[in-house]
Amino acid sequence: MKRLATTLSMSLVLLLTILVTGCATQTVAFPDNFNGVRPASILIVPPLNEVTDVQATTSVLATLPYYLAEKGFYVFPVNTVKTLLEFEGYYEAAEVFAAPPEQLANLFKADAILYVTIHQWTSKYVVFAASTEVDFEYRLVAADGSLLWQQRLNAVYSPNNNGGGGLAGLVVNAVQAAVERSVPNYIPLTQSLHKRAFLAPQGNRQSFPLGPYHPYYAEYYEQVMPVL
Repeated sequence: MKRLATTLSMSLVLLLTILVTGCATQTVAFPDNFNGVRPASILIVPPLNEVTDVQATTSVLATLPYYLAEKGFYVFPVNTVKTLLEFEGYYEAAEVFAAPPEQLANLFKADAILYVTIHQWTSKYVVFAASTEVDFEYRLVAADGSLLWQQRLNAVYSPNNNGGGGLAGLVVNAVQAAVERSVPNYIPLTQSLHKRAFLAPQGNRQSFPLGPYHPYYAEYYEQVMPVL
């Protein structure tokens, strides 16, 4: 119990000394046909996981629907999607990514399909320092396979090792690094990337376009595509 209390205490300290870096947008695109298509329903297919940690796929699927729903889109239940895809013979994400988008969209009568590639999902530990990094690529295509939007984002989380100088400072740094190693902050980082991708302003756009179930949908398109 004493050891658990100490770990929890240090975890609290760690949460108060967060440093997030490397959150650069690498690719952003809003093709003109997004506003022409105006998708209402989005099919999130199983992410293509380029890392070895299976938790990455589960974490992305568990957190992503919320942000699309917040923008006013109907999102097909991810567990149901996975089950139906397997029933149709798509057991691996690579098979889903290789399938014709028109075929996938027709299975669910979806207006658009969201593909996510997990490029990075790692936690590095070197005694006195630790860092956790995630790197996702999002790609949204219409039911006919045309590109609607794409973006790649990454973020790095590491303890702000400010334990001071001397032996005491080294001990604090080592403990913070050990906590991050034992319980990497993957979920907060994953949520931060989803939030930036779908809720935050992007370039010369205010944010990801609104879906028809958002209360300001009509007002949004009156500004984006005013009636002449």
